[in-house]
Amino acid sequence: MAPETPDQTPDQKPDQTSTTTPGRDPARSASGPTRQDGSLLDMPRPPRRTRSKLVWVFLLALAVAGVALWELRDLVLRDAVPERQANMTGTDAAILGPNATNGTLPSMVPMGGDAAADAQANATAAAPGVNATSPDGAFAQDDAVVRFAFVEDVANWLVESYYPKGTHMEARTSGWVAPSLKSANMRYGVNMTGLSWSGDDISAGRAGVLDYAFTPAMLEALQRLYADRFMEAMAAAASAAKVTDKGRERPLAPAEIAEMYGLYATRLRGLSGALREIAGMPDAVVRVNAWLTAQQTALEANAKYQDAVFGYDTAREGNSAHMAEQARRIMELSGKAYQQAIMARERARETLAEAIRRNPDARRLDDDTLVYTAGWVYRRANGKPEKMDAVRMAATVLADTAARFDKAAQAARQ
Repeated sequence: MAPETPDQTPDQKPDQTSTTTPGRDPARSASGPTRQDGSLLDMPRPPRRTRSKLVWVFLLALAVAGVALWELRDLVLRDAVPERQANMTGTDAAILGPNATNGTLPSMVPMGGDAAADAQANATAAAPGVNATSPDGAFAQDDAVVRFAFVEDVANWLVESYYPKGTHMEARTSGWVAPSLKSANMRYGVNMTGLSWSGDDISAGRAGVLDYAFTPAMLEALQRLYADRFMEAMAAAASAAKVTDKGRERPLAPAEIAEMYGLYATRLRGLSGALREIAGMPDAVVRVNAWLTAQQTALEANAKYQDAVFGYDTAREGNSAHMAEQARRIMELSGKAYQQAIMARERARETLAEAIRRNPDARRLDDDTLVYTAGWVYRRANGKPEKMDAVRMAATVLADTAARFDKAAQAARQ
């Protein structure tokens, strides 16, 4: 804000009240004619206004500072990790697209100059007719936390983890894809590839990224920002992929690329159904708690059984047959308790998986995946019911991606 300026210039002085005879100009009385009252010649002369040079120096400095701040703006936006989005849940979340009237998302940073040109050139080369610009075609964009490098790495990972028939022990009768929610969570929760965070504590950084991205508004915004570019990255990775088949390296055949897309579409659709069912399950927390409790009980029972076995072996090495018999009985009781704990854990696991399978799409997944998914949701939504809105949005994003994969599979077959 510019500083306030006084009403008068520094050397401007207020008019002095005349004490001479009305109608006469004292400065001219000696040499000039006498004028009548009211004559224009009798009006006082305005004071001389001389502008201080300091005023121009100040204005010049202000202009230079403004230009410098504007030039630094993009640098600050590129390097800063945005603060956590506040209270963006459900229908209250505003999806702020690049053309929204209330401005650009704080996390969206324009790519300028050569970077934008290279991004658009690469996108056009990967899929003619499709570019990586914003909806108004002005410039490419990259989220400040979830970078395009993350999206590109996911695409490369998915392609690399597809095995055509006969190229893997799991691909004996058909192609097979290795990635799962668990492996994805481990890969990006540890390496944090393409994800920006600050500090030295990776756990805190991981939590910060998840808090930032796992909201309905950000999931939808990221889908809008990256969906097309993700499919372009998948196509580029598939066309460049090499697979080792019978000791020889070869590219993927069109039919194999179509199979890859189809397998991933099935898995994504199943995961979408599981998330949707978990989010709508009124007793989801109770069911997951029962399974987690049974799992912990089984772990504790196993520890007690191992201690009892060690105690029995130690007692047998002693000279007391009585102590050895007591240790044997303790070992047997601990073994039975352990078996019962395992059975209870499996019942809780099966009950949870069957409840999720009420969604038809979720039936595509095995028990381990369904139970792991339920636990993943529980860890992020327990005590935060608003996070269930993000779970539903994640299900929508996965379903949309599955549909895109179906179309890509169809195109690859043609």
